[in-house]
Order: sequence, then structure tokens, then C-alpha cells
Amino acid sequence: MDAINQVDVLFIGAGPASLAGAIRAKQLLNAAGRTESVVVIEKSEKVGQHILSGLVFESEALDELIPDWRDHQDEFVTKALASAVERDDTVFLAGPSRAMKLPEFVVPGYMRNRGKFILSGSEMVAWLAREAEAIGVRVYPGFAATEVVYDGRRVAGVRLGDRGLDREGRQQVNHVPGETITAKVTVFGEGSLGQLAEDVIKRNGLAKDANPQIYSVGVKEIVKLPADNKFGANHVVHTFGYPLPRLFGGGTIYSMSQNTVAVALVMGLDWKYADLNPYLELQRFKAHAYIARLLEGGETIAYGAKTLPEGGYYSLPQPYTDGALIVGDAAGFTDVRKLKGWHNAMRSGMLAGEAIAAAIATDDFSAAGLKAYDDLLRASPVVRDLRKGRNYRQVFSKGGSVYVGAPLSLLQGLVPWKIGTEPDFAAMKKGARLGHDGNGFTDRLTGVALSGTIHREEEPSHITIAEPGKCVECGETYGERACVNFCPGEVYEFVDGQLVIAPSNCLHCQTCRAKCPEQVILWHVPEGGEGPKYKAM
Repeated sequence: MDAINQVDVLFIGAGPASLAGAIRAKQLLNAAGRTESVVVIEKSEKVGQHILSGLVFESEALDELIPDWRDHQDEFVTKALASAVERDDTVFLAGPSRAMKLPEFVVPGYMRNRGKFILSGSEMVAWLAREAEAIGVRVYPGFAATEVVYDGRRVAGVRLGDRGLDREGRQQVNHVPGETITAKVTVFGEGSLGQLAEDVIKRNGLAKDANPQIYSVGVKEIVKLPADNKFGANHVVHTFGYPLPRLFGGGTIYSMSQNTVAVALVMGLDWKYADLNPYLELQRFKAHAYIARLLEGGETIAYGAKTLPEGGYYSLPQPYTDGALIVGDAAGFTDVRKLKGWHNAMRSGMLAGEAIAAAIATDDFSAAGLKAYDDLLRASPVVRDLRKGRNYRQVFSKGGSVYVGAPLSLLQGLVPWKIGTEPDFAAMKKGARLGHDGNGFTDRLTGVALSGTIHREEEPSHITIAEPGKCVECGETYGERACVNFCPGEVYEFVDGQLVIAPSNCLHCQTCRAKCPEQVILWHVPEGGEGPKYKAM
């Protein structure tokens, strides 16, 4: 580890934004004959294991980053080129049995997908990591950054978490103390709800004029279908309505191969129901008559969950400060109109790489020296597209249902002012219940087992409760133990009136941080290498 304790450029998180940024920075440095080090650290054991995004990918950013990528003779590229969307359906689900396919002409152009690529996010970042290493970027998986290191206001690097502690925090024989990595510029690309980026934003006041960020949670399965299945390859389905017409969100089914599909349900976290269980709603979605026909004979082989930042243009922080930049979902660049974030994540990373190369050339890593990143963003499609949908998510929340929100979303760009948002946890309402019955469906622990998530049993819990008494008050206020229901991994359970936490079930989605109505759940990054083991999500 000593070899990377002092680096020139440090990216936190090996997601699409960080890897694209590292590649672009190294490309420019190599072209200028410079030898500054570019390093990416990632908390998962292998790059891609914490990436959950079966995605319909707009390739323009990748075309700019690696212009000849289509000519690469490797398994990922071959698979990607064969995955172009040929059938693109948008379907309204009315109740548990009725479905209406919308004519293509009524679907907004930004939601159409023909010709785009259906990819596995976890496979794509693994490929990007190999591309990065080929040009001299160093990528280190299994290293979890837990704290930002400051020099006054300036970000000076990060500190890694200790390894080899027992449940009480005592050192075991295999203890390895967390080291500090310093850098001239640190780029935070941790993804949605990235805690280090949040710390930088809060400490340096980078979001003082922005709306609070709001989120959705996506729960997803990979389903293996029979060889003679009804879905087929190169096929994308987006749905809205059932099972949750009064929430922002919808369902997706993407063909990952001829007989494998990614099935997901995305739900805005500003729901009011204390008994809403995302895993159960995914099972209800799959049981809809239309969806069930498409998935007939299928076997679920993987499961996972993640959050998506959806506040959009008015929730963006200032993405630069002394010694640091913020990229991708950590900054909130998801384009909620398109239901896509990867193209913006990659482009934001690439623009960060360009700003870094310029800062290295002038040896100026101050906020003024790194402001070029913000200037590039504002002149790019990233911010331009987000501005077009600047009130998109907000009108769904204000409308109260898909029936009101969908028509308003087509008009939101005409609203000349900022529609405000409130944090997702504030939306919970006393007495609001769905009352959905989980009988006949598989339970969450079955899904957790399919996620491959692993945490060392004897380590300190990475989830704690700041004020346990408030958990009792929460149940009394809402008539339900909200955390028991909203967690996609069944981490929270009440036994004899006492909260019992099972951190080994955690999927690292951090839904609990955004949705806990009492805001007493403290989630910390566990030891490096732990958590989900996604392979083709």
C-alpha cells in the first residue's frame, strides 16, 4: 500500500464516472509526455461487484472516450455490439391483469431506445478498468475510503478504514490500520448517497442554494428464461402504473441475452407508506398477468438494490472545491427524464479528467484552478439535458400520482421557477398504509442470498442507531416499523419490541439513510471487499 500513499490524482469509487475520468486524465497526461500518477480505489473486492445497473446505454460518451472501442476484439465488446435495442415497448399496467402498449408516436423522444445498447453495468466497469490499466491508470479494489482528509478547507486526500477489528472495535491478530492517501486532487465518484462527497459538500457549503437531493430505490433481479421464451433478445420494456400508481417510478425488463432478462422496479423514495416493502412490490410487479407471461418458466438467479439521485438540475451542488471534484451520481447527474445516468456519469468524469489535466499543467489545484470543470459541465449535454428536465421529478411528487404527474412532466419545462423538494424521509405520513400481503411470494432473505452479499461476522457493525428510543416512537407514530419494511435486504427486525440489526444482509443501497423518518440510522462503509458480489447486474 505504501506505493500509493502519495499520488497525484485519486479517484474514489470504480464506477463509470471515475473510470472514464481516470482514462481521460491519463490519456491527456500521456499525450503531453507527463508521468503524474492516476489512481482509482474501490471498496468492492473486484471491480463491478457493487455496480447494479442493467442499462440501456447511450454510447456517445464512450465513442468520445475510446473512439475505436467497437474494434476491440474482446468478449465485452462482442456482447455489447450484439445487444442493440430492436424492440422498444412502453406499457401502461392498469390493475393486476390489464396492460396497454403505447404507440411509439406518443412516447417522448428522450424515452425511446432503438439502437442503444443493453449492457450489464458490472461487466462494463470491469471492462473500463482493464482499459484504464492498459494506459497506466492504477486500479485498486478492496480499499474502502471512510474519511476525507482536509488541510483547512482544501481536500488533501482520504483515510482508509481499519481492517481486522472485532465487534467491539478491538484489534485482532490480523488488524491492518487504515492508511491515509494524499493527492493533489481527489475526485469523488462513490455513486448515489456517497458519504465522502456529502461530507465535502456540507463542510464547504457547496449546496447552500440547491434543493435537497431526492432519490428512488431500484430493486432488481436477473431471471433465466427457457430457450423458447416469449421475451427474446434485443428487447426493452418500460412500464408505469401498477403496482404503485401513486408513486413516481415504474418497471423495466431488459434482455441481457437470448434467455436472460433483467427485471427491475424503481420507486421514488418520497412515498408516504410506512409499510411499503420494495422487494414485495417487485414480486407483485412480476405477478402482473402481462409480466408473468413474458417471464413464464423463468428462474431468478440474482438480486440486488440501489438508490438513484433524482433531484436533477435544482439539486446539483457546486461540483468543485479546493483539491477536489465530484462526478457522476455523487453529484446527482442522473437524467431522470430518460431514466438513465451512465452517459452523464461518464461524461462528467471525462470533463473532470480534462480539468485535472489543465490544473496539472498550471500546478493550480485550488477551487479557482478546478472551476474549469464546472465551466465544461455547463457547456456540455450533461447540464443542458438536466436543465430541460429541471422540474421533472418535482411535478410527479406534487401531482401525487402517475395520472397527474405524467401529463405535467411534459409541461414542466415551461415552469420558469424552481419547484422545491423536501428530503424523502419527510414524506412519511401517519396512518398511511398500503396493506399489501406478501403471502405466496418469496421472502427477502431468498433475494439476499442471491445477491452474494458477504460481511465478516465478527467485525464491528457498519450500521448503528444514534437514538434507539426514537425507533420505538417511530413505530407508535406510524403504526409500522418503517425500516423493517423499506430495507431491500431485511437488515432490520424487531424481536420482543427491540430492534435487531443484521448487517450481514446489507446490500449497500443506503435506502435506510434516505428514508428513516427519524434519521437515526448511521451507515458507515464496512471493511474493503465486503458487501454484494454482483456479476452481471
